[in-house]
Amino acid sequence: MKKLKGYRFRIYPEEDQRQFFIETFGCVRFTYNHLLMAKKDKTVESLTPAQLKKDYPFLKKTDSLALANAQRNLDRAFSNYYRGRAGYPKLKNKKAIWQSYTTNNQKNTIQLLNGTLKLPKLKTAVKVEQHRVVHGLIKSATISAKNNTEFYVSLLCLEEIQPLEKTGEKTIVMFHPTTFIQTDANITLPTLDLNPLNQKIEKEQLKLVRRKKVARTRGVALSDSKNYQKQKQRVEQLVLTKSNKKINFFDHLTWILVQQFDKIAISTPAPEDFCEEALYSPSDWQQFLIKLHYKTDWYQKELHQQQK
Repeated sequence: MKKLKGYRFRIYPEEDQRQFFIETFGCVRFTYNHLLMAKKDKTVESLTPAQLKKDYPFLKKTDSLALANAQRNLDRAFSNYYRGRAGYPKLKNKKAIWQSYTTNNQKNTIQLLNGTLKLPKLKTAVKVEQHRVVHGLIKSATISAKNNTEFYVSLLCLEEIQPLEKTGEKTIVMFHPTTFIQTDANITLPTLDLNPLNQKIEKEQLKLVRRKKVARTRGVALSDSKNYQKQKQRVEQLVLTKSNKKINFFDHLTWILVQQFDKIAISTPAPEDFCEEALYSPSDWQQFLIKLHYKTDWYQKELHQQQK
């Protein structure tokens, strides 16, 4: 069965490649914002990236597929808005921590080979920290960067996924406030101890509050306070580390479940289950369900939801 599967790797661009990515982020953001403003202004006729290129020739240097995807993302944002799934689309900010753009693979314009990645419009291949083998056909690549210093690529691939062997086993999975899940089956599941990391985050957040007070006492803007900004980055990195640990944990749990059980019933937690003492939030539970849903689909297992 062919399915779309994603892979995410850290990339290490040279300075000229880094500038290429930053310029592409800017052009994509510029295109998205102008298309959004045109939609807001009802007196303006429908605008396209091709029309923008005529008025702003610098856009011609950018990957045209990246600009086309900016338009698609805006159309998707409006679709979600009209369906009540999201708020009204907002302008993209140059100062946002994360910037990204997506390009498509046409006639092998995206290639992953010998630890490097070839991309449209990029003159030389960029170094990739490839920790997994990528199977199937690369359909698209999304380049993202945190503060324009940490760069990543997310590859969407169409590949053949073999179903797992049937075990004849079934189980009910329930939310647990400290271990995250428990089942009615006699198996030992891995757990994740976040207490040391939570304590460290709390400690560093207190430092951040103190440095904020010091900066304000001295009449220094927070954006100009090096100590505050440095501490802010430290807290953000710890929060990101916690998020990544959870993601890896959910991946591990869902893989164990689809390996061992053919039928998995999910007991929907009540709102009061996510109490103050709970180590996990409703969004964590949703992430877990998303992973479990696509893995049961991939490996031809059954997933059911049941109310308590």
